[in-house]
Amino acid sequence: MTIIQNIKATPSTAGLILLLLTGISGSFIPAIGRTENSTDRIRSAVVKIKNISQRASYDSPWEDKDFSGGRGTGVIIAGNRILTSAHVVSDSKYIEIEKENSGTPYRGVVAYIAHDCDLAIIELLDPSFFEDTTVLSFNDQIPELGSLVLVYGFPSGGRRISVTRGVVSRIDYTLYSHSSRDYHLILQIDAAINPGNSGGPVLQDGEIVGIAFQAVQPSENVGHVIPITVIDHFLDDIKDGRYDGYPDLGIVTSNLLNPAYRDYVNLPEGRTGVVASSLVEEHSAVGIIQPGDIILSIDGNPIGNDGTILIDGESYQLEEVVERKQVGDEVVFDIIRGGEEIKCRVPLRKNKELLKTWKEYEEKPEYFLFGGLLFQPLSLEYLKTWMGDWWNRADPRLLYYFKYYNQDKLCREMPEVILLSRVLPARVNQYYADLADLVVKKVNGIRILSLNDLVGAFEAQTGPYHVIEFDGDLPPCVLNAEDVNRDNQLILKQYRVSRDRYLSP
Repeated sequence: MTIIQNIKATPSTAGLILLLLTGISGSFIPAIGRTENSTDRIRSAVVKIKNISQRASYDSPWEDKDFSGGRGTGVIIAGNRILTSAHVVSDSKYIEIEKENSGTPYRGVVAYIAHDCDLAIIELLDPSFFEDTTVLSFNDQIPELGSLVLVYGFPSGGRRISVTRGVVSRIDYTLYSHSSRDYHLILQIDAAINPGNSGGPVLQDGEIVGIAFQAVQPSENVGHVIPITVIDHFLDDIKDGRYDGYPDLGIVTSNLLNPAYRDYVNLPEGRTGVVASSLVEEHSAVGIIQPGDIILSIDGNPIGNDGTILIDGESYQLEEVVERKQVGDEVVFDIIRGGEEIKCRVPLRKNKELLKTWKEYEEKPEYFLFGGLLFQPLSLEYLKTWMGDWWNRADPRLLYYFKYYNQDKLCREMPEVILLSRVLPARVNQYYADLADLVVKKVNGIRILSLNDLVGAFEAQTGPYHVIEFDGDLPPCVLNAEDVNRDNQLILKQYRVSRDRYLSP
């Protein structure tokens, strides 16, 4: 549908058509194919969000960073709930919601948040907020390429709603930058997603087809929109009162575009598919799909040699089938294994991620401080303490563990990579002050597979010394056990550390 369908070109609408076609945006552009009264209804469902947040510190994990503020947009949906982007309300300490031109803030709280798909639900503490507001419904269809959409929001924190129009120029998968954890489907539109627009509704024919959530840098006037399939997954997930997240097969595939490769794996003539080259530990398909399996179809959808499938006539990556399922569902594969064609059923379970390779929010950093030695798990958030281009500046050995943890099967030896991150100088650790960013291999002769293992190894020691051994050709760090017992509390007091540890429940 184009922007001028269903609009009769009378003198009263000619100016409106010109306004739309010339790309001028403003507060009075109506929804596509709707009346001005309908525009008022839409505007009464769009709200401004102010969030006061506080991030955890991974340099000094017993502390938090300073407070900061941010603004965004939300939309009222069924059940007196406000849908927005997760990054608008992440690490929240205090949230205020305002209606357009009201000037009256209402207190809101985050009811559900999904950092992996950048969506959140806010609930209002005062139900009177919803007087003189309306609810917007969803359009279950993904907009067609080239179709027009309207983006509602409060860019730059203004008091009045801004409306911009854009064309859907691309439907594809991309990394959701808020968490950098998952790839999901996106709509790309030729309209900028400016600060304050995030979390606002993207509409077609007066219904929600997406949520504005990230700009495309360094491009100008290009934005990304979370499509209805991702929104539906989030809303279905939280129906039981909790957010489980996306299941993941954990299958690393190789395409079969090369004719020689197809012959090498004995793909039958006229068939298409991909090869399972490896599997990621602790994911759904482990123990069911095997490396070398030729995957022909998923849930009855034939897989092309490039790894794509067709759903409703549109081409998607095969992972889209899993993207639309919940934890507890299953997928069915047709595969060839050892020359025999068989079916495999894979129950979808919640992933157990062994190394935190994504951005974290609302999480306290794990740590243990013992004799002034600070121990922490390796994670993306820890590597980001190098600031700026951390991928070039961080310790190269840590970057190796981080980048090749799954590929080189390091995860089998170290479910967690535990670091001696730094030393708080004290008498008990003298001459060790320069130790930093070392991977811990053993403590008191016990192999360290987690931070809990490390704490237990220190606390169980009855001998005169604590001996910490590191990965690589390095000498051990040796502490006098009696001196540590005497000085531990003094070190905590000296460096104003509130507690010696935080371990995840």
